[in-house]
Amino acid sequence: MIRYIFIFFILPSFFCGEAVAESSFNHPGIFVSLKQLQYVKDNLSSEPWKSAYEKVLQDPLADKNYEPTPWSTVECGSFSKTNNGCKDEVRDAQAAYTQALLWKLSGETVYAENVRKILNAWANTLTGGHTNSNGPLQASWSAEMFTRAAEIVKYTYTGWPQSEKDKVAKLFAKQYYPDISRMFTGSYACYNKNWHASAIEAMLNISVFNEKKNWFNDAIKKWRSLVPAYIYLSSDGSRPKNASWCSLNNSQINAHWNNPKSYVDGLTQESCRDFEHTAYGLAAIINTAETARLQGVDLYQDKDSDAQKRIIKAMELHSAYQTTALSDKLCQNYDGYKLNTKGTFEVGFNQYSVRQGLNLPQTSAFLVSTRPTKGHFHYLWETLTHGLVGDRNHGN
Repeated sequence: MIRYIFIFFILPSFFCGEAVAESSFNHPGIFVSLKQLQYVKDNLSSEPWKSAYEKVLQDPLADKNYEPTPWSTVECGSFSKTNNGCKDEVRDAQAAYTQALLWKLSGETVYAENVRKILNAWANTLTGGHTNSNGPLQASWSAEMFTRAAEIVKYTYTGWPQSEKDKVAKLFAKQYYPDISRMFTGSYACYNKNWHASAIEAMLNISVFNEKKNWFNDAIKKWRSLVPAYIYLSSDGSRPKNASWCSLNNSQINAHWNNPKSYVDGLTQESCRDFEHTAYGLAAIINTAETARLQGVDLYQDKDSDAQKRIIKAMELHSAYQTTALSDKLCQNYDGYKLNTKGTFEVGFNQYSVRQGLNLPQTSAFLVSTRPTKGHFHYLWETLTHGLVGDRNHGN
């Protein structure tokens, strides 16, 4: 009898179609790593980190006497017209992340204790989740920041008891993840896609903190469907692609894309709405890729979504319209490109230009003119954490 010996090779996820390898999660591994933060700490006397650090320290989110304002139920209507805990929750989430960064950059335990206090306050209070029309988006924005803070402190601060960490994991699983998941069903499925981008980042972050590989893989799958549906390339054809959870016909797509003058490489679903909401979407898309990278999954160069070309084209296009005052109109409804993408693109630029050595002249000029930045809602302090740090944030 002939016996056959089969040798199986398990390839890292960088080289295969699967989302995550069978190895355990890397910690801390949500958006920032210890090597990256140590590099920033070692260079706080140099630019761009010096000015960025000073900007953080002067912000109310960095107050050493910060007090959280938790709610048992957070109710948020459109544009937060019903605002029962909405602004308080986002502010607390931003403060938690800000102070987690300061804990690692300064070494002062007061910052770690403040993060612990904020997270415990919400873990012990929030029981009714997120309601009203903006509930899923509110949950996403808050979770994107809370998880970053929790991840840093969980793995670097010995003063946080395990029982409290477990409560926070339960908070993310019970009070955030279900509300965020609603984003991809019913009437929410075809909302402006910065919603879905934030939802995906939040879901990925929660999966890392709670070590849920099935949640991680689901977020990666959704990201790969979102990116081609949010950023257009001419290779897509005469119209943008659909996301798997939202199917629009040819007569609906222009309205969904806010009536562009034409579809050009790098245009996003919200470019002709305004550049601020475009920044919301692009920031979450890029930041998801950054966390995935720390977990061994290279979404930046993902072939399924043609991510590298899409993200670079989007950054270059939107930077150009803010730095060189291009005369060509992108949109039928306005040509002022109100508001802007200030506060983001540092992470994407660091990946494609600093790490990979690609030329992004428009993005470079835009970042030079806007550094150091703060950000909005679910993205903060990108100049401090990712401005020109290079490859030092891979691994811990």
